[in-house]
Amino acid sequence: MPATRTISFRLYPFRAQTALLEAKHRMLRDLWNAALEERIGAWARGVRIGRSDQEKSLPAIRADVGGWRGLVHTHEAQLVLKRLDLAFQAFFRRLAAGQRPGFPRFRSADRFRGWGYKEHGNGFRVEMREGWRHGRVRLFGVGEMRMRGLARTPGRILKADVVRDVRGWQLSVVVETDCAVRAPATGPAIGLDWGVAEFATIAQETEAGPRFEAVANPRHLDAETEALRERQRGLSALARSRKVSRGALRKRRRALARRHAKVAARRKDFLHQLTARIAGRHRLIATETLTVRNMTASARGTLEAPGRNVAQKAGLNRSILDAAPAAFLNMLRYKAAEAGSEFLEADTRRLKPSQRCPDCGAVRKKALSVRRHDCDACGCSLGRDEAAALTLLRWGLAEVAARIDAPDLGPPGNGHPAGTVGVSDALAA
Repeated sequence: MPATRTISFRLYPFRAQTALLEAKHRMLRDLWNAALEERIGAWARGVRIGRSDQEKSLPAIRADVGGWRGLVHTHEAQLVLKRLDLAFQAFFRRLAAGQRPGFPRFRSADRFRGWGYKEHGNGFRVEMREGWRHGRVRLFGVGEMRMRGLARTPGRILKADVVRDVRGWQLSVVVETDCAVRAPATGPAIGLDWGVAEFATIAQETEAGPRFEAVANPRHLDAETEALRERQRGLSALARSRKVSRGALRKRRRALARRHAKVAARRKDFLHQLTARIAGRHRLIATETLTVRNMTASARGTLEAPGRNVAQKAGLNRSILDAAPAAFLNMLRYKAAEAGSEFLEADTRRLKPSQRCPDCGAVRKKALSVRRHDCDACGCSLGRDEAAALTLLRWGLAEVAARIDAPDLGPPGNGHPAGTVGVSDALAA
């Protein structure tokens, strides 16, 4: 089954090529800002203009702006205007839905990430080395440069984006790949409960009963918190000083941004390795849907009804975001598809895995501080996360059994035949 995947490569331009990339970046950023200003002015005059109207101006811009011809490709400019148009569409959609609209912003050099290409061979061309490890890319107006990276899922190159971050330039290539080329995972089914105390708790049914595995939370941000705070205080003090130059301030700001980028890179590497290991080993992965926005909502409240434990909730929110649950589930979702694994997400509000007994299906509300599950109805006694993971596993087995009418999906556990568990019976009732 064809699917699209994004592969990131680090670019290594020469000094002259870096200057050309910066010039291209500046011109396309100016195009974004000018197009946004034109739309705002037209709206104030009662005139409505769209992307097609602005694209008609590109030939005139190419003729009038010095340095544009030979450096900026037509597709690069068109995609800048397309992304601005998408930003306006999203603004009006959120406005109609009663959400925070988020009007499109003018972009400074640091906030304009880069540009894109519509098709391979038209503005950019990639040549990969054997095994899709490293290669070279030729960009319009810049020339050929080295790039480093490894494609885990090679395929037919469709399009690409050039992005600038604090560590330099990178190329994000979108490829079309066939997920069926990989051997499907054949390992045992698991239930997975994400958390903060432990990053993940995994439950697996065996002949001797359920077996659990805990994945420790690496807490990448906590390890760097003090160093980041110290650097941030130093940067703030430097910004208040009247004797410091803009160049020195910019240098310190970039050093702090690189420190944050390293934390993000370690987090991303951990998530990739963990999800690849889980998806490659298990034929069924059952977990729950996580709504991160609701999980990290502030407890501040309002002036009329101020919240309680605001500082503690802020610390919990920081820990949740540091663990990146949305990115974790997204990676696990597409890697399970590549490995031919069944990936199921339970409706948390309906299943209530943290409150439900995995044996009898009884639901008892527990505060976050309660870390044990002790069921008065059937005597089941497990850790809170272990009980949730086992509940998700048995729900997943029941879902698959009901869909394909195959009761023999795994060994029995705790008196429940595979595919006929107390959880599914309780939900059906």
